[in-house]
Amino acid sequence: MKKFILVLALLAGSLTNYAQKSTAGFYLIKAGKMYDAETNTFVTDQEILISGNTIQAVGPRLKVPKNAQILDAHNATVTPGLIDAHTHLLFKQKQNEGLEVGSKIPEAKRLQQGQQFADALLRTGFTTLRDLGNSGQYLDQELQKQLAQDKKPTPRLYLSGPILSPPGGQFFKLPPADSFIIKQEYLIIKNKKDAYQAVTQQAQKKVNVIKVCLDTDYRQMGAEEINAIVAAAKEKKLPVTAHSTSDKTARLAVLAGVNGIEHGYSLSDSTIMLMGQRGVYLVPTDVSREKAMLLVAGIGLKGKEAEDAANNFLQTNHDRIKKARQYKVMLVAGSDFYFDMPNLTRAEGSKDVLVAYLEAGLTPAEVLQTATINAAKAIGNANKTGILKKGMAADLVIFNGDLEKNFTQALNDVQLIIKDGQVVKPENKE
Repeated sequence: MKKFILVLALLAGSLTNYAQKSTAGFYLIKAGKMYDAETNTFVTDQEILISGNTIQAVGPRLKVPKNAQILDAHNATVTPGLIDAHTHLLFKQKQNEGLEVGSKIPEAKRLQQGQQFADALLRTGFTTLRDLGNSGQYLDQELQKQLAQDKKPTPRLYLSGPILSPPGGQFFKLPPADSFIIKQEYLIIKNKKDAYQAVTQQAQKKVNVIKVCLDTDYRQMGAEEINAIVAAAKEKKLPVTAHSTSDKTARLAVLAGVNGIEHGYSLSDSTIMLMGQRGVYLVPTDVSREKAMLLVAGIGLKGKEAEDAANNFLQTNHDRIKKARQYKVMLVAGSDFYFDMPNLTRAEGSKDVLVAYLEAGLTPAEVLQTATINAAKAIGNANKTGILKKGMAADLVIFNGDLEKNFTQALNDVQLIIKDGQVVKPENKE
């Protein structure tokens, strides 16, 4: 084990130098086990040949160029770079605070935090992120530019811009002094004209996806507005994903033609079946049992009351994931973790959602599928990320151990990340 870690450390240094010099050399990863996202299986004794920022070949016993640097990862599992399709990099709040508290942080500080969160997620193995609002008026676009211009490796970032919402945003009876936050964080939709103007504005800003919030506290967006948003988005050739926590609004969104449903905590069997029939993906922003207990403790529940609350929530989540699998709904990994918690970091929150899917009954391969090929399809980048094969971006993660047999243990032991052909060492390996 010590020898293996030493090899990794030495290789990391040499590959970093290689990336900085941008030479025409190659390097070869010899994987004891590799996750093949296309077949959704783990395969053994595979080799991955990388040149620059691109995968040149994948398979057994590849022809190795003379100048290739070799990484022996025979005791590890290699996967495509992971994708978190529901993040809020520019927002954080304590569990018992309202959204308006996190929205008051100055823009410069929000950007700084966003960079820190993005770096932490990259060092956990997430090479691509999709940010879905709560980011001011296009502050996410500024973060996207900053990450793209950074000299060190950073995650690939896709964004939605401000969320399209019914009047009032996601707030419940704001004091007059805080009402400015609605304009700061959302694009308010009251009618079809608002819908078209909002989508047009976002298309001009070159967002990657339209995020619409269908139900907020006691308010729900009507069918006329949802239909208008989807129609405008199709005209602008933009996908739409919908925040929906009720079955009623989720069904309206699916009938309107959205591409995805975020959360979907209360989906009925008939709505899930309809999603499968219409090819609408689901992003279950779930939590593991361990995180659920932390959350219920955070709101003051203890003992049997805490256990019952966590169990009921988890059972509902697990049931809908099983139904989604039954009706062939594409599941996409998304954490939606924005809490400022002393015992759970942002990166741990993104990993936790994968453990949650495992606890819901998905196999390790199915869990990885949600965070690789499925997520790449959902964000519109499946021609570049989510799969380890020739011509794809050189984004991959090396996990120490066997992800298929010991998923949670291996998931928490990242040995090395490669993003666009550049080596990134996890924080615990610095």
